[in-house]
Amino acid sequence: MKTIICVLSLVFALSLSNAQTASNSKVSISYSSDEPGEDNYRVNISISNTEDMYTLKASFPLSKTGKLKQFLKDHLTPEMTKNGTTSTWKYNTKGETGYVVKLKRGKLNVFMDKEFVSADVVEDLIDMFSDLKDIVKE
Repeated sequence: MKTIICVLSLVFALSLSNAQTASNSKVSISYSSDEPGEDNYRVNISISNTEDMYTLKASFPLSKTGKLKQFLKDHLTPEMTKNGTTSTWKYNTKGETGYVVKLKRGKLNVFMDKEFVSADVVEDLIDMFSDLKDIVKE
């Protein structure tokens, strides 16, 4: 099981490092824990990284939502809106939406339009979201 996790992590890391040069990169990561003594849970992360857009969809244990919310508060713009159980961070520039991050219990959706976000911000956000798997596994 740990070998599978290491292989998936390596594939994920390589796909992110090649994402800037590839015209279209997609990766999906699944992790589940069914070992004795651990809580059973499943983490699914799907990422699409094209020349113009970056999207991420993740599902994870409900109990990890608070930890992920704090991580996002620490790393994203302070302007967050809350609608029911959904927290949303939105970055607008020149009247256009640069990125939208939506978090609700057990689910995260990220959309970034690279045309309206600086290259430094794109790189920072992609690096930040590459840590997502570790955050929701802890």
